[in-house]
Amino acid sequence: MRCLALAEALRAVGGPVAQFCMQAPETILQRVRDAGFFVQGSARQAGRDCDDLVLWCQQNSADGPPWVVLDGKYVDPALLSPLAEASRLICYDDAPYRDFPAAVIINAQPWTSATDYPLRAGRLVLAGGQYNSIHPGYFAAADRPARSAVLITLGGEDPANDTAWIARMLADELSGFPVLAVIGPAHPARTAACVALTRFLPQSEIIHAPPSLIPMAERSFLALSAGGTSCYELQAAGIAVAAIAVEEHQVPFVAALERLGGVVPLAGPAPTTGDRPAAGPRAILHRLLHDREWRAERITHGRALFPAPGGQTLARVLMEHLR
Repeated sequence: MRCLALAEALRAVGGPVAQFCMQAPETILQRVRDAGFFVQGSARQAGRDCDDLVLWCQQNSADGPPWVVLDGKYVDPALLSPLAEASRLICYDDAPYRDFPAAVIINAQPWTSATDYPLRAGRLVLAGGQYNSIHPGYFAAADRPARSAVLITLGGEDPANDTAWIARMLADELSGFPVLAVIGPAHPARTAACVALTRFLPQSEIIHAPPSLIPMAERSFLALSAGGTSCYELQAAGIAVAAIAVEEHQVPFVAALERLGGVVPLAGPAPTTGDRPAAGPRAILHRLLHDREWRAERITHGRALFPAPGGQTLARVLMEHLR
């Protein structure tokens, strides 16, 4: 929800008032509405067909080209030229670095720098962990005392039901700890996941589709997480993170975070979780649970990647560059 985080930061400093045009589950749309923003559902995907957005820009250009912020994860840069000409276009990017025809590219991956992009006249590249979109509540969670829980959070979908695999295969290591298990809004087998948690980790507290992980971060010292951007949030919260790459595209992401010293890879994607050996993940989990010095090193490295909330920094730089 990095576009939402940016919209909130801009609002806080008197920036442009955001409107959202997005395809998402109703729970996500409602989260944006609850934050006080207008949401227009879209049957189209920006970047594949930008006609509606270009028309909106033309109709709202009395004070100059309007700002348009795109999450570029599924956008083809080659199709964005008409929109870039009609707006002051801001694109969020992830590796492998794409040459968006935008006024601003934001890439908050902590191993990224502006030199990863071709130099273009008039284009600003904001790269690195200081431009994160992590909610300030995660940073505040890092200062909570006496956090004793282990958090299991396998993303919105958990396509292979790794939640159930953790419950079945790692229950012996987790038996002495309180467990918070998050079931995402698009989990394909939520009943099976809950059955496994209840059977193998009876002490677990099952939490369905929370709007944020902040309340769970405030209670946890260790997380077994999918290898997505939740790893950023949990590291900012001062939590040791053991990551499962639930899909192939998460493998290089987890590897990059491991090189920086924070996240510890726990397992990778498997055709079925029954094909995945458990001995290695069990040994890694045991060390994270019981080797306090090693765990503390991982936490220190992770927090150093995201030393402060980046929303205010982003909002300030954008206002200076685009006004």
